[in-house]
Amino acid sequence: MHKITFFFLATMLLAACGSDTPPPTELLGNWRGAAWMVEGTLTDRDAGAVLFRFDDQYNYEASYGDQEEAGTYSVEGDKLYTNAAGQMKKMVKIVKLTADTLEMEMNRAGTKENLVLVRE
Repeated sequence: MHKITFFFLATMLLAACGSDTPPPTELLGNWRGAAWMVEGTLTDRDAGAVLFRFDDQYNYEASYGDQEEAGTYSVEGDKLYTNAAGQMKKMVKIVKLTADTLEMEMNRAGTKENLVLVRE
């Protein structure tokens, strides 16, 4: 189940390379999942197993348990696009981005999911 969940999370994140806009400084660094909600209800998914790292060269790494991906990213307005090597482009909406909190909204087959991450 967790592998399927990560697959859907990964397929909802999209990427575009070569943005002319520098990444938001608040996004840079290491993030760990703190809460995973489906349609506004907290789930029992292990959000703490979700890790993201974003650098200032538009590279990112993500992992969930034993699943990992890496590639490039860009931010356009409130959209975060990722492009993992060998995968389709993906996108999520940035709901909140502060110095210590990143909240992403995803759409999985018409179901709204929010993943809240905190800076490590």
